[in-house]
Amino acid sequence: MIRRLILCALVLMIGGCSGFKDIDKRFFVVAVGLDQTENKKKPYRVTLKLSIPSPKIEPGETNKFELVSEDAASIQEAIRLIKSKVDKELDFGHAKILLFGKSLVSRSIREPLDWFLRRRDIQLIGFMGVGDPSAKELLSVSPKSERLPANSLMLSFAQEGTESSYIVTESLSDFHRRLKERGKDPYLPVIRRRDSSFIIDKAALFDKEKMVGMLTPDQTRVFNELIESKIKFEFKTVTPKFRYNISVPRYRIKYKLLNLDTDEPTIKFSIRAEGQVEESTSPLFYENWSKLEQMAAEQMERRFLNVLTNLQKKKVDPIGFGLRYRAMGYIEERDWEHWLELYPRAKFDVAVDMRLVDTGVIK
Repeated sequence: MIRRLILCALVLMIGGCSGFKDIDKRFFVVAVGLDQTENKKKPYRVTLKLSIPSPKIEPGETNKFELVSEDAASIQEAIRLIKSKVDKELDFGHAKILLFGKSLVSRSIREPLDWFLRRRDIQLIGFMGVGDPSAKELLSVSPKSERLPANSLMLSFAQEGTESSYIVTESLSDFHRRLKERGKDPYLPVIRRRDSSFIIDKAALFDKEKMVGMLTPDQTRVFNELIESKIKFEFKTVTPKFRYNISVPRYRIKYKLLNLDTDEPTIKFSIRAEGQVEESTSPLFYENWSKLEQMAAEQMERRFLNVLTNLQKKKVDPIGFGLRYRAMGYIEERDWEHWLELYPRAKFDVAVDMRLVDTGVIK
């Protein structure tokens, strides 16, 4: 009798799965784009990049996708309208690329971000970025080397393909954490179109509400060195006689907050780096290596100071100095207000200890 009851229960459970859709009745959303329109009644333009599965990928065959876009008063309403344009159920479980238009993030990022955080099928490990000039234009790009839709951006951000010191990476979970956390402001990579491909070499800076500025490619590279201590970077040293480029595969950055109770608060950086010469306009093997290291360290210090003061002028703190200040002890509301007064007038003291390992395989 008990076995019959269990069997009946299993039959009812199997028969009750009417809400399940087979894989051939689903559209897999691989990327989501969000732009701002000029229509105040329908301010959001939602663009979905839908992957079209293929049973076999032939050499030289381009990836297949469908781009669907809709304007609406809310993101949810736009998704509902898009569903009326397709013949399959939308599956957001594979959406790892989330792009926001430049005009949208210049106005506000908090409200449109709410939908992405509340959806249980949107992955928090998804990569975020700013589409310049718009997210829809970036999603329409299909690089010739791309075998799967939106895979080129995934490889760039996950560093599974290319590795570049110009590419900053930000996930949905970390961006939301920075948006809510006192003492650490968010940032996003900026993606631009270049013919039939992408170029990612800029970073957008945010306060707790919107984008407040954008770094140049050179500033973005230095900024990436400050927030990511595991990347490999290169920089050039120029002297009156010659120029040499150094590759730095290993470095370590430490900083301290000093003199916080005085009129001259200081943020002291200590940077130790090891590098090798990858390019030079003159033989270096018989030169004074100590002098070469000193000249490289001085120019590296100026690179870091330029970016740190630029962040300070924009009144943003993506590195997390305020978070370090909060971690130094119990912080009341008045203490936090005191830090907000200290940071704009803090002095940066950067000291670089540079060591040359070799001059390459030739002298």
